[in-house]
Amino acid sequence: MHNLTQRERFLRLMRHQPVDRIPLMEMGLWDETLDRWHHEGLPKWVTHLRHLEDYLGLDRSFNVNWLEINDRVYPYFERVVVEEDETNQVIRDELGVLLRQQKHFKSIPDYIRFPVQTEADYDALRPRLDGKDPGRYAEDFDEDLHWRRERGEIVGLNFRAFFGFPRALRGLENWCMAFYDQPHLVRRMIADRVQFAKDLLPRLLATGALDFVQVWEDMAYKTASLISPRFVRQIMQPAYEELVALLRAGGVQIIMVDCDGHVNDLLPIYMAAGIDGTHPCEIAAGADPIELRRRCPGCTLIGGMDKRAIASGRDGVDAELRRIQPLLQEGAYIPLLDHFVPPDVSYATYVYYVERRRELLSNPSMRL
Repeated sequence: MHNLTQRERFLRLMRHQPVDRIPLMEMGLWDETLDRWHHEGLPKWVTHLRHLEDYLGLDRSFNVNWLEINDRVYPYFERVVVEEDETNQVIRDELGVLLRQQKHFKSIPDYIRFPVQTEADYDALRPRLDGKDPGRYAEDFDEDLHWRRERGEIVGLNFRAFFGFPRALRGLENWCMAFYDQPHLVRRMIADRVQFAKDLLPRLLATGALDFVQVWEDMAYKTASLISPRFVRQIMQPAYEELVALLRAGGVQIIMVDCDGHVNDLLPIYMAAGIDGTHPCEIAAGADPIELRRRCPGCTLIGGMDKRAIASGRDGVDAELRRIQPLLQEGAYIPLLDHFVPPDVSYATYVYYVERRRELLSNPSMRL
């Protein structure tokens, strides 16, 4: 088989077709990881995943190359400091969230108020949720899309959907409780999000260039989904079905849900709605890609390599590669860490992991 472009390789693999090799990708890495590696031999100029891909000969990550389309609040709110003292600031951010954060240290903010608490709040925000606003597309969108296609890249879109996006407007606990306390508002927001997609995406879909859509949800935690699968089937699945129909009509070949955590009970619902699969398959949450494939034959999967095992050293790397090897031979699976590379992975171990993975992805039946 001739050498395929990145786009050809990805699409063929995810459709269970033969490929010259399996893509060698990473989802991302923490800034603290690069800081550590700079002290362990990584050149100082490598300051971004893109640089690391060039330096180590990795394929381009789909996760940092999304099309420049704004699917959030637009126009953004002006970011303003509401009050401050010597150590803290209270800020209203670009999404209209009021939060408190430390001035001199990086920490998780203390969220004070989200922009949507009531239906009146939502009505006030709706003018900023207009999918037809032309400002949502970057000014150089057409040129950017042209050169992505010329370079043979995967043309992908990250779409914040029916759990992940409302959560950003209400906060996690408030959004989960709304399914019980404010069901009318929940159904409105989900229905409006479907219409938003129908308003936003026709310009892109008309090009026929969109290959891959990541539906971003993050709706599961370590042991279960954050809301009942019954709610997902009753309230969200019809919305997924409409979104999938829109995307398929526009030629989109691969649709996957980005959902951290224990996605096991959600994946069958996604697939019933016409979605192809999920990532990053977090092992610590029991989302083992081997079990997910057993539960949902034919699903497409990305991720599923236990970052804790990789951090343990070369023996852990080899054990993880042996564990996932049978899935490689089935196809429609790209092995990479089950989220960003954490700073407890040494640079030497990571290089070993890359090279051993490179060997295996070129010859999935090799003896490890």
